[in-house]
Amino acid sequence: TFSVGTGLSMGGNVITEAVGRINGTPAVFVEQGYGNHFSDALRLRATGNLGLDFNKEAFVTFAYNKMNATERITGSVGGYPLYTRFSNTSALDLEGGLRYYFLPEGPTRTYVAGVAGIRFQDRIGATIRVLEVGLTLDDLDYFEDSTLFIFGGDAGISRDLSDTIAIGAEIGLRYQPKFSPAPVLSGTGLEGINDTGSRVALPLSAFLTWRF
Repeated sequence: TFSVGTGLSMGGNVITEAVGRINGTPAVFVEQGYGNHFSDALRLRATGNLGLDFNKEAFVTFAYNKMNATERITGSVGGYPLYTRFSNTSALDLEGGLRYYFLPEGPTRTYVAGVAGIRFQDRIGATIRVLEVGLTLDDLDYFEDSTLFIFGGDAGISRDLSDTIAIGAEIGLRYQPKFSPAPVLSGTGLEGINDTGSRVALPLSAFLTWRF
């Protein structure tokens, strides 16, 4: 099965609230969610499925995820707007699970699935700017490369076009724990702004299945 889709952010933060000083000037970060900084992910997946009996099958999925970032106001320094832009990032997922079909007979089939796996998340950097005071901290290490356990579930529907080809659509839910935070803004009182990163996402996809 080959699928293309997206992952809508349903919850989770990339910045936690903190108060401190940068270069001796009072600084504030406010809490920031994923959806305020990253686009909905592009998800490309390839899945191998093996039927176990009349209405159950096991599957293994390899997925590529890509997210692009946007600069946003995330607080203030000396009363002036503080801008943060995260680097674009990607991740590779290796998932496995069990799928149960409610209507296994006929050309149209519906199913639910339980999923668990491992996500290999690339490093994420952060560029922090305050234009009025001439402050630019370029591409700071923010989240390190992270290996994360993920789990969730899917529900979908497929329609046979022939004995070997089917198309369909799927919606899911995934939980991801926190990233590995990198040391950031040491000595400012703002070191904890990246002690976060857990996320709930809603993956949506369309797929094509070839049976052999």
